[in-house]
Amino acid sequence: MLLNNQLTIKHKIKKSKNKKNPPLFLMIHGYGSNENDLFSLKKDLPEDFFLISIQGFYSIGMNKYSWYDIDFDNKKQFINIAQAKNTIQKISFFIDEAIKKYKLNKNQVWVCGFSQGAILSYAIAFKKPDKIKNIIVLSGYLEKNLITTKEMKNIVDTKLKIFISHGKYDTIIPIQLAKKSFNFLKNYKNIHFFYKEYESGHNLNNYNYQDLINWIKKNIKTF
Repeated sequence: MLLNNQLTIKHKIKKSKNKKNPPLFLMIHGYGSNENDLFSLKKDLPEDFFLISIQGFYSIGMNKYSWYDIDFDNKKQFINIAQAKNTIQKISFFIDEAIKKYKLNKNQVWVCGFSQGAILSYAIAFKKPDKIKNIIVLSGYLEKNLITTKEMKNIVDTKLKIFISHGKYDTIIPIQLAKKSFNFLKNYKNIHFFYKEYESGHNLNNYNYQDLINWIKKNIKTF
């Protein structure tokens, strides 16, 4: 496990036991967290993955970071769209950068995000439909203001797989947003979903965690 500052985004890695052309599993933390958060998944993830957990650009406290500003008092402009779009471009560039540096499989990229990271995961998948194969959306939703009409159409020809989980009692990102996103995405017949709601708030409970790990292990076998 290494902390790397050489590329454009600060990140931690865990190398794959499959030394040749391994799949990338990219982790994007939520608002107020850091690169260590989702990296804790490493103990239960298949060792075929090359794990990378990235750190947010904006410091909002001691070891607390974000990817863009949030206005919790303004539900209509909850997200700083300009910052979010800039972050999406930077993470998309970082994916290509990391694939080249670490000699990863460019056709097998997984993106896993929680909350703010989940919102970004959706957008990145739409912007890189030729590269992103699977995304994991934990307590997030599809923010259409981050995706162009052309990008909405580009996803039609992909066979994206998405794991979506959300707490029924989430007060940060209400469950209604997750449901709305899921109902919209069901129009894309080529996308394969796992969607489930849990007896939790803005977090993963044990049942959610186990379903997540089982889904990952099942779908890595389809490489």
